[in-house]
This record gives sequence, structure tokens and C-alpha cells, in this order.
Amino acid sequence: MIIKVFPDEKILAKNLALEILKELKKKKRLVLGCPGGRSLKKTYYYLGILSHNLNISLNNLIIIMMDEYAMKKNSTFYLVDKNNNYSWVRFCNKVIKKLLNYKKNNSNSLKKENIYFPTAENPQNYDLLIKKLGGIDIFLLASGSTDGHVAFNNADSKLNQKTHITRLSIKTRSDNMKTFPQFNKISEVPKYGLTVGLHTISSLSKKAILVLTGKEKEYAFKKLSFKKKFTISWPSSIIYKCKKAKIYIDKEASVDLWKL
Repeated sequence: MIIKVFPDEKILAKNLALEILKELKKKKRLVLGCPGGRSLKKTYYYLGILSHNLNISLNNLIIIMMDEYAMKKNSTFYLVDKNNNYSWVRFCNKVIKKLLNYKKNNSNSLKKENIYFPTAENPQNYDLLIKKLGGIDIFLLASGSTDGHVAFNNADSKLNQKTHITRLSIKTRSDNMKTFPQFNKISEVPKYGLTVGLHTISSLSKKAILVLTGKEKEYAFKKLSFKKKFTISWPSSIIYKCKKAKIYIDKEASVDLWKL
């Protein structure tokens, strides 16, 4: 396991963006696993700016999104409307895609058809799709600050789970209220989510990088660094099961590194 501490989130995001672009330039085609939310937003920002400044096309960048909110009617699950303010599909199109395509035209931009999301009808087909793409070259991961959720995997998840629909914990729903201020109370946050599984993350990624930034992620880093191995009670510790695993943290999130 490699743990890198950066002076601040900006420097971390720049370095991570450059690492991704270096791989893209070398491979010509790169499959990137991407979380929504706040943790990687600055990285997406610098991916857009630096790819423009360095004249690196994103035409052959493939984005694998991790999750989406789901609803249940009778015994049938369906995804929330992609036009809802809290839809991760909308977040990807309005935020991630916009940031990545900074000052780009059709000849060098991220293509709409290269962005993939899981579907509620056949969740495990997502794993088959990822396999057909050759796996995920770099899986970017984030951790819930209070419960360690990764994507929508919580402490009830199983290590052998592939992409699936799960009931969201109160802590996960509470954490996500910070990302979507449109939620006025926790009862408005959907109770279910469609998510890549822990098995998806650990078995289909060739390299995984977990990003922790800011004071609010200090507790998450404490939990990850305490046992230094995978434990189901803190799902983001799946990073310890991944190949070529790294944890990138900024100074605010790092604590007691001398004890590691």
C-alpha cells in the first residue's frame, strides 16, 4: 500500500490529474472508474484544464460511473429521474463532463457514448460490460466520512457482491445531504441505491486510488490506517484488496502518520 500526503487538496488534485493523463497518453485508451460527489470534483477540474493545456485528447477516455439513487415501487426497483437535481447521472453530465471538456471541441472532448452507468433492470450486466472493456485501468475511490461507505456499499455489504441494489444507511444518506443541498431533511433522500459491488471494485480494477481530503475525512483516514486491512465494517477499506492500491490524502485529512 502506498500512502501519499499532499500539502493541500489543490496540489493533490493536480498530481492525480497528471497521473491519469500520463496513463491515458501511454495507453491511448483509458478506462477510469469515477465516483460522483465532492471528493474528486477538484481532480476532474484539473483533468479538464491540464488535458487542454497539454493538448491531450479525451476522445479515448472511458468513464465508468459507480452508482445512482434508486426507488422501489411494490417489488420493482427503478432509478431516479436523471433530470432530478440529486441524480448522479445529472451530476456526471452537468458537472464531471463539463469540467473534463474545458475548452474542448468534438475532436478532443470526452464523448457522451464513452460514459457508462449501471442499470436497475440487470445490475450485474455492468460487471460484464467492465470485463468486455478490459477492466478498469484506474479506479478512483472516495470514502464516506462517518461510515466509510464506498460508492453505495455500506457495512451490510458483502465482499463477493457485484453491481447490485442496496438499502442505504442513515449515515450514507446523511453524508450525501452535503453534496446535494436540495435535500432539506433526510426523509427526502432516497432509501436505495444502485452501486458497483466490493467485488467489482477489487477484482475488476488494475489500479485503485482512494482520495481523502479535508478535515471531515480525518476520521475516515484514522479508521483506514488503524487496522491496515480490509474490514467489512468500513467498506472503503476495500482499497486493501485492490491491485496497485494507493491512498492520497491532504494535510488536513492526515493524522498520526508516524504511527503507520
